[in-house]
Amino acid sequence: MPLLLSRSDLSPLAADDDALDSAIDAVEASTIQCHSGDRAQTVFTGLDLANGDELAAQLVSLASGPASLRVFPNRVKGERPDAWLGIQLDGTTGAVDSMIALDDFNVLRTSVPAAVGVRHLAPPDATTLTVLGSGPQARSHVRTIRRVMPGLEHLKIWSPSQESRTAFGADLRARLGGEVRVSVAATLDEAVAGADVITAAGRYSHGEPAADPGSVRPGALLVSMTGAGGNLLERGARLAVPTARRPELVAFGFASGFIGDPPPPAPADALELADVITGEVPARASRTDTIVFELAAPYPWDVPILAWIRAWADKQRVGTAFSFSG
Repeated sequence: MPLLLSRSDLSPLAADDDALDSAIDAVEASTIQCHSGDRAQTVFTGLDLANGDELAAQLVSLASGPASLRVFPNRVKGERPDAWLGIQLDGTTGAVDSMIALDDFNVLRTSVPAAVGVRHLAPPDATTLTVLGSGPQARSHVRTIRRVMPGLEHLKIWSPSQESRTAFGADLRARLGGEVRVSVAATLDEAVAGADVITAAGRYSHGEPAADPGSVRPGALLVSMTGAGGNLLERGARLAVPTARRPELVAFGFASGFIGDPPPPAPADALELADVITGEVPARASRTDTIVFELAAPYPWDVPILAWIRAWADKQRVGTAFSFSG
């Protein structure tokens, strides 16, 4: 029978940083699976609502069987009860396996793949992480990337709002309890200077540069969700993508124009993370090779993330079994 998992059912998982390790492993395994030829299809779209918001949805299916549907508000900020939903589906029959409250998990859609990239593309012995942003994405990127940077010593924060970045820095100091040095930069250049890893976790518009190339140290890794590393690529940085075998776009586009045209295919010379993971190619030829890891394209991350949530729920024996047809 399908399982209904509410936000309260899942609150222990949402608060458990240690549990993120298995989510990162699941997305990494999915990356390799898709790279090896597991055919995926996706519908990624958004529709205008009467209140000015936008209802976004992504439907993903894999040839190996699993499928998922994720529905979320695209424009709204702050709390929005009963608006973040994931549906895990049987990829053969279309039957509903579970309905999952994603209030606390939608941000993992980008922060977990970002952590997979950092795990394999960060400079050796990386110690400094810069997070550009102070919203939910930025907070989630701190949580996931910390799991894959065992040598992390210094966490640098910057966002355009002084009030927001100061509050974020204070929250992190309280949360980390001195385990990692936390500093709040006054400027963007100060934030990225000397950083081993930079994640552009804020809401950069498509193609808006995340940092001045002159401020980024040679050999650093920039994680981008929106094409925010284009100016680094113009200065000789290497583009990395999870895999060139992205899902086939069955339908794509947002009524608002937030996402208009389908993303271009990955360039032929792009570094594919899956090849680095499997040892086919090295991440760098030199310690001074700067890498831009770009996530701005539809990938099937929802499938492993929803499966990770469902597996945890089964182990903890939480949720409510139900049947639409019973």
